[in-house]
Formats: sequence, structure tokens, C-alpha cells
Amino acid sequence: MSISLVVEISKRMQGQSAMAREVWTRLVWLAIYAAAMGLLEAICVIYLRRYLPFDTGVPVPRLERLHIEVIREASTLVMLVAVAWLVGTNARSRIANFFFVFGIWSIVYYASFWWLVGWPTSLLEWDCLFLIPKPWYAPVLAPMLISTYFVLACCWINTCEAMGKPMRFSIALIVSQLLAFIVWYWSFIKDTDRIAAHGYIGVTYSWMLCGIGGIIGTAGLYLPARLFPVPSNPNARENA
Repeated sequence: MSISLVVEISKRMQGQSAMAREVWTRLVWLAIYAAAMGLLEAICVIYLRRYLPFDTGVPVPRLERLHIEVIREASTLVMLVAVAWLVGTNARSRIANFFFVFGIWSIVYYASFWWLVGWPTSLLEWDCLFLIPKPWYAPVLAPMLISTYFVLACCWINTCEAMGKPMRFSIALIVSQLLAFIVWYWSFIKDTDRIAAHGYIGVTYSWMLCGIGGIIGTAGLYLPARLFPVPSNPNARENA
């Protein structure tokens, strides 16, 4: 092995190491930001639920009476998108960063609720997760599991990016993630009208749908990356 080849390999390894440190430093700061947002969000919701005519664990009233909540939720999404865009270097990392901060924010939100007011008393306790475009309902454990998937998947995507082997956002990958989201979304809204009319009594969450969505999402993320790997490129993160 020639000296020039050894020097080239050494430079490449140093470059990848520096890139990895940069990526993980960004993820750490994103996690700190998302955790702070989750705590702040929990505090805001505690105040709002004392102001609005419903309590935690009780189905929400009609949507037109919750315009403040809808505005708050929309504003939160805008903030998450904005920080993900600013921190990302290309389309892949920006999409991954959004779901990373969304996942951390969601997990810390419920952890903060439990810390501040002792709710939920169980991870199987039901909650209204979101109001846009219609109320989503599920046990607290469901969004926390999905958020964990978001965090782990996006750490993997960013790791591939740092190693100069960016994950190809193929049609199969995109379709699989959209399909997983559709399955999860249906599991959240399929009983919305019944819950709005009669409350949570007699309603059973479909853990099967939750699991199917997880399998589709994981397989759609893993298999394309293994079947259609992108050639190593130290400068890949600079490309969209």
C-alpha cells in the first residue's frame, strides 16, 4: 500500500469523523430544543385545559369551540418545521430532523405532563392527541411508541448522512412511510365520532393497526437502504 493511499484514507476517515461529530452535535441541540418545547407545550396545555370547558382524559368539545387549541397546534408544527429546515443541510436531513424533533417533543410532552400534574396515571390512559383536521384519540402509549420510531429512524438517516452514505429517498421508501402514517392516522380517528358522542367507555384502541403501521414503516425504511445502497460519497451531505 503506497504512502499516498494511506494519507488519502486517513484524510477521508478524519473528514467522516468530523462530519459525524457535526451531525450528532446538531442532533443533540435539536433534542434540547424539542425537549424544551415539549415542556413548554405541556405547561401551555395545562393552562388551556383549566381555561377551556373540559378536563384531561375527557373527550374534547366540538372543534369550533377550540380555535385557540387549533392555532396553538398549527403554530407548534410551524416551529418544528422551521427549526428542522434551519438545522438541515439538504432535503433528506431536513425531513429527518423534523420527525426527530417531533418525536422528542411528543415524548417529553407526556413526560412533562406526568411530572407536573401526575397525568397520565397509566400509559394506557386515553387522550386527544391532535385536533387537525379532526380530533385524534388513542392511549398515550401509542403516540409515544410512534415517536420513538421517528427518533430512531431519523438518527439512522443522519448517521448514514454523516458516513457519506446517504439514504436514497426512493419511491418505495416514501410510499411505505406515507402508508404507515395513513394506518396510524386511521387508528387514531376511526372512533372519533363515537368518542365525541359517548366518551371512551367501550372503545378499544386497535393495537393491531399500530403494529402494522410500525412494520410497514420499519420495513420500508430498512429494505430499500439494503437493496439499493447509495455509493459512499464523503461530500454527499452537500447535495440535496
